[in-house]
Amino acid sequence: MGETLLGVSSEYLYIHNKKPQMLEDIHKPHFLVFSPSDKNIEKERKKLIEAWKKGEENPLKHITDIGEVEEYRSFWDFEKKRKVFRVYVKRSFLVPEISDYIFFNQDLYTAEHDIPYHQRVLVDLAATNKAWMLDTEGKRKKLRILVYDIETTEFEEGRTDLPIDIIGYTSLDLSIESEKNLGTEEFNFEVLDWPSNWIENEITQVVARNRDEEIDNLLMFCDLVKQHHIISGHNIVGFDNMQIHGRIEKIISENGENLSKEQLETFRQFLAKYAKKDKSFHFGVGSEIVTVQPSTFDTYLGVRKFYPYLDDFGLKSVAPFLGIKIEGRVRLMPSQIKMDERTLLYNKHDVQEQCGVTLHLLEQALPLAFTTCMPFEMLLGSGAVNMWDHMAMIRAVHQKKIMPPVARVLP
Repeated sequence: MGETLLGVSSEYLYIHNKKPQMLEDIHKPHFLVFSPSDKNIEKERKKLIEAWKKGEENPLKHITDIGEVEEYRSFWDFEKKRKVFRVYVKRSFLVPEISDYIFFNQDLYTAEHDIPYHQRVLVDLAATNKAWMLDTEGKRKKLRILVYDIETTEFEEGRTDLPIDIIGYTSLDLSIESEKNLGTEEFNFEVLDWPSNWIENEITQVVARNRDEEIDNLLMFCDLVKQHHIISGHNIVGFDNMQIHGRIEKIISENGENLSKEQLETFRQFLAKYAKKDKSFHFGVGSEIVTVQPSTFDTYLGVRKFYPYLDDFGLKSVAPFLGIKIEGRVRLMPSQIKMDERTLLYNKHDVQEQCGVTLHLLEQALPLAFTTCMPFEMLLGSGAVNMWDHMAMIRAVHQKKIMPPVARVLP
């Protein structure tokens, strides 16, 4: 039986209604090794094992195991079979170094050494039917969505630790039912209990008038994240998530000794398990982002993916385009944000609009994430080529075919 996957980071796997699981507990980093056609694979494997067990100060010391010889299909010639074996290593980031050492010093070929580790885990778990994105195996399962937006009265371009004065949020519930068959490559996905009266959802707003209230609000937000499956908002990976992550880091640094043991543990657990710094690339240009797990659904990225022809991807333009209208909509510039009723109304309208945009885009994104087995943060930043490459990797592992090298943007 497979698990219903929600997301994956470089260290943790996020399964529906379960605590984050460390990747090291369920997956071993590895790559493939094979010999030139004029050499015997069994003899070359034994030589490598002997070199590894010498315990010398070289990259081989990071190997944890060397697998048995297996038969794989070539990615160049589908009819050709190759004898390969797996080399398992202590940590994923050591794979390229060990692979290079074996290639240059052991006269062996290596493969599948350049796959980003979170994608390696996704592909392996999917191909072996241990976990698949949003796969309920025909059962009805509820998804709880947190839609939120923050406001700060001290906005300063470039800062990622601004005081968070207001957090507005609401929850949306829907159910899904899905199943797949990798053998026949058939996929069925259905959304049930679709929220039809989202405009009437209660918007909760918490205000911080001092540092203590801000700490309480951030602790509340950390707990909220654990209670939801999808975290949504407009441009949250580039702003809201970033600010919350940076602000919590600053509070720990400046006020850590004044926090209770429980408060400190909540913040540290959030930073370690639920908030992940990363880089996003668009046409080769990188930018810092923060993904909040189990899964972040950024509607800015969603609009850019599904409606790339729009001139503007901001909420102000997107909401009317999608037919989402809030009566008496208040709009403010960053310099107009204050601790007043008008700002609270602006924040409420932001959250309401984001609810409508979230549901509109999820209608397209949910089945696509399921079919491709790609978490939203990976899916929304991928073009058609990357989606097909990812699915081809799953097929390659499922059919024991050596994967070709991965082409990606350099940091």
